[in-house]
Parts: sequence; structure tokens; C-alpha cells
Amino acid sequence: MYLPAGTLLQGGKYRIVRFIGSGGFGCTYEAEHVMLEKRVAIKEFFVKDFCNRDENTSEVVVATQSKRALVEKIHRKFIDEAKSLCRLQHPGIVRVSDVFEEKGTAYYVMDYIEGHSLQDIVKAEGRLTEARSLKYIREVSEALSYVHSHNRLHLDIKPGNIMIDGNDHAILIDFGASKQYDEASGENTSTLMGRTPGYAPLEQMSNSVTRFLPATDIYALGATLYKLLTGETPIDSTLLASGGEELVPLPSSVHESTRRAVSAAMELNKGRRPQSIEAFLSMFDGDTTADKRNMSSSAEGSEEEKTEFDPSSSSGRNEDASTDPENEGTIISVEDSSCVDLGLSVKWATCNLGANRPSDYGNYYAWGETSVKSEYTEDNSFTYGRDMDDISGDARYDAVRFEKGENWRLPTRMEMEELVEKCLWKWTSQGGRNGYLVTGPNGASIFLPAAGWYLGMSLSMVGYDGYYWTSDPMIDNTQNSYYLVFDSDGYNVDWNSRGSGFPIRPVKDR
Repeated sequence: MYLPAGTLLQGGKYRIVRFIGSGGFGCTYEAEHVMLEKRVAIKEFFVKDFCNRDENTSEVVVATQSKRALVEKIHRKFIDEAKSLCRLQHPGIVRVSDVFEEKGTAYYVMDYIEGHSLQDIVKAEGRLTEARSLKYIREVSEALSYVHSHNRLHLDIKPGNIMIDGNDHAILIDFGASKQYDEASGENTSTLMGRTPGYAPLEQMSNSVTRFLPATDIYALGATLYKLLTGETPIDSTLLASGGEELVPLPSSVHESTRRAVSAAMELNKGRRPQSIEAFLSMFDGDTTADKRNMSSSAEGSEEEKTEFDPSSSSGRNEDASTDPENEGTIISVEDSSCVDLGLSVKWATCNLGANRPSDYGNYYAWGETSVKSEYTEDNSFTYGRDMDDISGDARYDAVRFEKGENWRLPTRMEMEELVEKCLWKWTSQGGRNGYLVTGPNGASIFLPAAGWYLGMSLSMVGYDGYYWTSDPMIDNTQNSYYLVFDSDGYNVDWNSRGSGFPIRPVKDR
């Protein structure tokens, strides 16, 4: 699967020394800059579930024609983000020095850091002293403040992504999950979404990081400090939110200001966290005034954004907010039972399955499965290799019927094609999220957010693409089923592997 030692890249400029590790979207290698006799790290774009490597030439090829367009699109974003990372120059951030395409894929070159990650250090030594922990956190905070000043979030802060070099300095690595935000439009780029349990806050676990919000990284920073001080991995934010689990207390020797900073940073409500790195750092000096001011203003702002949706509206929409172009970006709340009559053969739900607002992404399901999973692959698909009929309304396989009961179900392929062919589609944003405002023949509308999809354990293409299951399997290929796919350039009904994790938009019979 990975490049063998001795492989030359860029006409012999780089030589692979060893394979370090891989994730859903890439492989990382230790390499040598041959001319400079310098060690470097190289990240290779390789979507492991969709790409193969020729054993003789090491060329990377897309496994199936149906995945080619998707892989090429993520490939381009990988290149764009690598170029963006090259412009980040800070002593506390791993430096990206080169980007190139070769062997049918893309690569970027980084400094190779001699040292150990904080994850390895805590594993070997146990919990660290407060003074040592704060030294590293302050250094990471300085680097992160620089990242935030460039309108970028890291989105995967954790001990494993913080290296301690030979001079005992902390260096932030692995920006593979990061996002660059356009301040004017709210658009963002992302190859994948980091969701490390214990370090990712609730908004990240629910895939709702769609605007520049330093508080998301600050949660992970606080969780990392907690790990250093206790030696324990923090409990997943979703478990903390459910009330069934509690964090192990910090050691009694930890100062009150540090306790306060950890507690504030790990607030489940993002509006109650410090809203900047500076506000977070001020808490270690016992100055919480600025921090409270930052947190309260954010909380007040989030309340002002909310506009209640009237489910009794005859058109199924709020004329003052949800579909008025002058109010794009307004968040609207809906009842779980809300549906919209678009003037089609069925009524369409106002929200995705598992969502509470039209702009929420909701849950992600493999086709023919009724529960969410931590990993989505063909091999662990419940319907893998099975000949299936239309599952609409069958509670064994239809997640909508299973979750919402009688009268609700997955849309069929024909109903999804009806939505495509008979409605007016407009690429826009709502609640700060990209997607399509779909207006039916009678003038009523629904909003379909570009929720992306799950591959393996990684969420991809959020804010760019939308994928929604229908209930129809392919007749001539038992591994695939039909789905709606769209981006800003267009929309249509296509087919994809059943093991993929897509959101679902329910329908209700008339």
C-alpha cells in the first residue's frame, strides 16, 4: 500500500527512508533531501479505500471509475491546502517547504522533527508537572494564535500532534484536518474533519464547524492540558454532554487559575469558552475579566441569531428568514415532525434525519442501516454482498422508518429525481452553511445542506458537496445504491457504494 524504502521522488530530489503511518486520506514518510543530506517528512495523498498502487511502478490509481471525480476533487483540495500551509511561517509550527505532483498523486514536504510527541512522553513518564505542562501549552498557544490570525483553525489539537524537539520546545504538527476560512464569504476549505474522541468538542463531533471559531481549537487545547496534568485521556465530549460520565479531577496540587482555565476551555457550550487564545492565556494569570467579556458576548450573539420556525405555516417555511435571500445565514429551529409540501408526490422533511434545524447536517448512515457507526467501509456494511429490493418503509433497513415511525420513510429514486427535475435549485447558505435552497412548483422551499460524507473514520467535503441516500439499490450491482449528489456546479442522482456514510432527508406520504 505504501512506497517502499529507497523510492526516489522529484527526479531523485527526495528518497523515501521509511513509512511512518497512514490515515484515511494519506500516508506519511520519513525521507531525505538527497542534495542537502537533510531529513524531511513527506505526506502523500492516498485515499486508501478508493486508491490502489501499482506494485511495479508505485503509480497511484483510482480503484473504480465511479470514484474518479470525487478523488480528483479531494486531490485538488489537498494541493490547495498544502500551498496555503507553505505560507505559515512560525517556529512553533511544522514548516511545509515543497508541494508537487507525481506517480498519479500529490505530495507535500515538511521539516522532520527530532523528538517525541507529548502523547509518547506522557505514556512513558506519566502525568507531567504543572510548570512543565504550562510551558508546553503556552508555546502551542503562541503557535495557535498565529494560525488563528491567518483565519485558519487546526481542528486536531491533541498530545499526538504536538512534538517536543531536542531543545524542549513544543511544535504543532499535522494540519491535515485544518480549515482555512474566507472572512468575507464564510467559505472554508477542508480535506477532512478531525474528530479525535476526548479532544474534539461537541460542535466538531456533530460536524457543525462551519465558521471561524477559535473556541473549537481552545476546547482541544484545554483537553490537552488536562491530559498532561492527569495522565488520563479526557472523556469524549458526547459522553460528558449526556451526563453519564465525569472527568477525573485534576491533582490537588494544581493551582486554582489553571483549574479555572481547563474548566473554561472544556465548556461544552462553545459560547462559554474563552473566545481567543489571548483570553485563554489570561486565565493562567488569574485575569478572568477579559475572558468573561469574550464569552458573554459570544453567548449573547448566538441567541440573537436564532429565529423560530413556525411549523404551522401553510408553505412550510418562515417567510421572514428561511428563504428570503436578504436573510441567508439565519438559523431557524423546527419541530422534529415538520415537513414541507413542495407540490410534489410526497412531502419532504424540513431537516435531515437526526438534525434539529434545516442547516444542521444530522446523522450519517450506511445504506440499509438504521444506526450511525464510527467507521464506514464496504467490508463492514450490513448489506454487503446482499441482493436487496427497495427498502423504503421497511424498518429493518430504512433508518427513517426505524427512527420516526409510520408515514415517514426514505425517498425512492423516482422521488429524488422528481425533486431534481421539477424544483428550482439555488446554491446559497443558511445558518452559515452552504447548500441548496430547493423551491417546489408551489413556491415552498426546503434547504439541503452540503453535509459531505464519511469514508472510513473521516468526514470529507463538508460545505462543498451533498450526498443523500435514496431507498433504491442498483439492479445490476449489489454493492451500490442510488443517491442524490450535488455541489455548487450542479446536482443529479447517481450511484455509490452502500458502505459510505451519507445523511438522509426523510419524506412523508400524502
